[in-house]
Amino acid sequence: MKYIDLHCDTITELALRPERGNLAKNNCEIDISKLQKGQCFIQDFAIWYDQKNEEAPWDYFQKLLAVYQREIAANDCMHPILKASDIDLCEKNEKIGAMLSIEGGEVIGGSLEKLQEAYDAGVRLMTLTWNYANELAFPNGMEGPDKGITPVGWEVIEAMNRMGMIVDTSHLNDVGTEEILKSHALPPVASHSDARAITGHQRNLTDPLIRLFADKGGLIGLNFSNHFTGDSEITKVENIVRHAQHIRDIGGDDVLAIGTDFDGIQPTLEIEDASQMDKLAVGLSKRGFTDDEIEKIFYLNAKWYLMEYLGK
Repeated sequence: MKYIDLHCDTITELALRPERGNLAKNNCEIDISKLQKGQCFIQDFAIWYDQKNEEAPWDYFQKLLAVYQREIAANDCMHPILKASDIDLCEKNEKIGAMLSIEGGEVIGGSLEKLQEAYDAGVRLMTLTWNYANELAFPNGMEGPDKGITPVGWEVIEAMNRMGMIVDTSHLNDVGTEEILKSHALPPVASHSDARAITGHQRNLTDPLIRLFADKGGLIGLNFSNHFTGDSEITKVENIVRHAQHIRDIGGDDVLAIGTDFDGIQPTLEIEDASQMDKLAVGLSKRGFTDDEIEKIFYLNAKWYLMEYLGK
């Protein structure tokens, strides 16, 4: 079954460790052949910035952007997703859609000019924070009534909404996530997050936040990391399914999507790479998910969302 994956770190991994190969062929969890075998419809590629990096965030982004552009251009089976019509084009021409994202809003440093430059370069989704506070907001675990979205953060969110760039709350703290979900901003995604009631990790979403996502029409992408699924070592399909069941029970089946976090997590998964996504479909079916529900999780929910909120 075809699928849309809202988050992976493959481009970042290939840029930092070129000895692993290129997008066409590598020893990562995602390459072209694995995407094709797994029937990938759209793959989001994140440029992830760690504040421990000594390189200036914007310079780092430019460097990795060049890698992304080179890799996508080198593979005819890929087509950049820049607007809603590109999704139809990919479906019609049997291309794999490539969507570009920024993981860590410090890349733009609170600058609306840099945000526009990122959009013009092809970025269509931005995770507001990674694991550190920045000009826009505060990360998971850094809570408090004064730890919401900053004034600059609201300016950036409003600009993102206007231009058709998706707001991603994965890694954002509960306060900031709730503020966005209760605001007049467009529905966000949590591109790679699970359920805190199943695994008590601060990166996972509380039940009230899951309900707010569902009520607002946002998306929650199931993360495959063992830290978030609750596995001690290998991420088991049955535990990804447990999170899917809980999120469905709390928020319904329209809120669910996939955000594997491939190549950004420990490579200890029953779903070893993108070629084995059918294992998740089988696991969902075994636990009582209908074919219609599985299609929604795999691609229909995310397709509808992207068609609705990307620029036309």
